Amino acid sequence: MGGSEGITTLHFACACRKVTGSASIPTERLPIPFDICHCNDCRHQSGLLAASYATLPEGSTIVKFEGPIAEYRSSEMVTRSFCSHCGANVLFQDFNDPRPDIPTGIFDKTNGFLELRGHIFVPDTKDGGLSAWVSDVPAFEGYANRSKRVQISNYGGSTSALIEGTELEAYCHCEGVQFKISRPTGASKELSSPWPDLLKPYISSPPENKDDVKWWLRANDTKYLAGTCVCSSCRLASGFDIQTWAFIPKANIFQSNGDPLNFDIGTLKQYKSSEGTFREFCSKCGATVFWHCDQRPHLIDVSVGLLHAGEGARSETWLEWWTDRVSFEEEAQNRELVLRLSAGLKRQANIDMPS
Repeated sequence: MGGSEGITTLHFACACRKVTGSASIPTERLPIPFDICHCNDCRHQSGLLAASYATLPEGSTIVKFEGPIAEYRSSEMVTRSFCSHCGANVLFQDFNDPRPDIPTGIFDKTNGFLELRGHIFVPDTKDGGLSAWVSDVPAFEGYANRSKRVQISNYGGSTSALIEGTELEAYCHCEGVQFKISRPTGASKELSSPWPDLLKPYISSPPENKDDVKWWLRANDTKYLAGTCVCSSCRLASGFDIQTWAFIPKANIFQSNGDPLNFDIGTLKQYKSSEGTFREFCSKCGATVFWHCDQRPHLIDVSVGLLHAGEGARSETWLEWWTDRVSFEEEAQNRELVLRLSAGLKRQANIDMPS
C-alpha cells in the first residue's frame, strides 16, 4: 500500500497474481468497514460459509483491475467477478450502488485499513453459520443498519432435520457443479492421510501420521471433520479471509448421477496452486469447490458453503467442527478478525461441552 498526502492507494491480487488491481482512497475514510455476508447467494457463489466485502468509500477512484477476469451475473442487479485462472473472487458490483465492493481476502494489507462492522443476512443460514464464532459484532436480518438486528444465539439450527438422510447434496450458485456426499462407510477408512495443520500445527510438529489414525471421521464414525483455514493460499484463491473445509473421503463423494467423483464434472476447472496441490472451482460462477493433493489423493477438502443441509449452513448432522484451532492461523492476514474467530470457536466449544 502506498499513498500521498490525503490519499492512500490500496492494492489487490489473486492467488496466481494474474489479476491485480488498485484503488485510491481518501485517507480520512480509513479504516473501511466491511460486513460478513451469510446470504444463500454468497455461500453458494463463494463456496464458503460466508463472504466478506469492503465497500470502497465515496471519493475513491474507480477500481482498476487487469488480467483474466470472468464476470458472473448472480442476480438481475449483481455482478460478481473472479479470476478465470485461479478462481479468486475479485469484485462485487451492485448496480443499485455505484461504489464497488472488494473481497477482503485480496487486499495486500488489512491492519488499519479494514474494520469488521457486522454480520448480514444471518437468517439465511438457519443455524447462524460462521456468525456463531465471531459473535462480538452486530448481526442483521438483511443489510447492516438498513434492516432489523438479530440475536445470533437465536439461530441454533435443527439437528433433527436430515439426521436419517443418507445423502447430502452440494452445488455451486449456477449449479454447473453438482455432487453429493454419502454418510461414512467402510470405504471411508480404507485410506491413510498425514495429519492436517488443523489438528497438528505444522509450525511445531511434523504431519506424519505414524499410527494411521482416521482423524477425518468423528462421532463414532458417523460424521466428517470440518474446520476453518486462513492460510495465504486459501485466502487468495477464494478472495476471502476465512475458508471452511470438510474432509471427505473421495469414496464418499459422487456425481449427481451416482457415478464416482472425477475432477472434470460440469463446469469444474482445476488450478494447480503448488507442486502436487490442486484446487477446483466453478468456471462459470467462481465458487471454490475442492482442494486435494498428491500426498493424500483419496481424502478431499470440500468447501462447506456448497452443502445443502436442512438443519443449516454448518451441516452439523454431517460435520463435526474443530474448535481448538484455526488452521494456519500464524499466516493470518487480518489478525484481528482471526483472533476473534479463534476465541469464538473456543467459546463455542465451552458452550457445547456437556454439563
